[in-house]
Amino acid sequence: MYRDRIQNLATKSPAAERLKKVLIDYHDFKYGAGQPVSQHQLMALADWQCQRLKDTHQDLYQSQNYHQGLNFLFSDLYAPQDFSDRDRDLERIAPKLVKLLPDKVILTLAELIELNLQTQQLDVSLAHQIFNCLNYQKIDDASYCHAYRACNNEKQRQDQLARVHEVGKLLNRYARSRMLNFSLSISERPAEMAGLTALYSFIRRGFDAFHDMQDIPFLMDTLLKRESHILQNIYANQAFPFQWQESSHDKRCNDR
Repeated sequence: MYRDRIQNLATKSPAAERLKKVLIDYHDFKYGAGQPVSQHQLMALADWQCQRLKDTHQDLYQSQNYHQGLNFLFSDLYAPQDFSDRDRDLERIAPKLVKLLPDKVILTLAELIELNLQTQQLDVSLAHQIFNCLNYQKIDDASYCHAYRACNNEKQRQDQLARVHEVGKLLNRYARSRMLNFSLSISERPAEMAGLTALYSFIRRGFDAFHDMQDIPFLMDTLLKRESHILQNIYANQAFPFQWQESSHDKRCNDR
């Protein structure tokens, strides 16, 4: 039902057309042909990746300044949760979003959905390799990296990192907007009455996580630098892929 509504949505700008396309792509991915992996397998992978990110970036994760923001990024990208209610809310309200939001906000929303879609697609491919192609019974550093290389999608992984970095810059731009803060503060009750609680909660958590954070560009630059190095380690079949030599750049993190 929601797919037809989005498909028939009249768009008047490239931003709206981009949002429309990614919503259709996301819907088809979520509700189309059966996935090659089970929900249990996806949850096992998401849980392992979430913990790996916390371990890798524990200096940042334990920082009072960055903890809430990283908790939001790690949990809403990698935690083993069911976001079906949030996704249905977004599809249902899409026609109003296109009419009411300015193009720059619509583009930001499209960027977030594209990143989320790409991440889920990569996770399905990785979980399929781990459990069904390579027949591993559990995930550890060795099985994870073996399957990672077997997916043969290094370019898509590099693009994913670039998207995460770009999304961080967008969040930095809008998280301090007084207009958005005011809009969120007065929209909680209407959102509840409209049955959009899951979507509103997601937006509110993200806004709150980044609103008071200092030096977001440094955080995103550090994440990109570290994860790019780890990506190289994995494809080079390094013995300890999730370790790196601490530099003066990394030492700055410990002072925050």
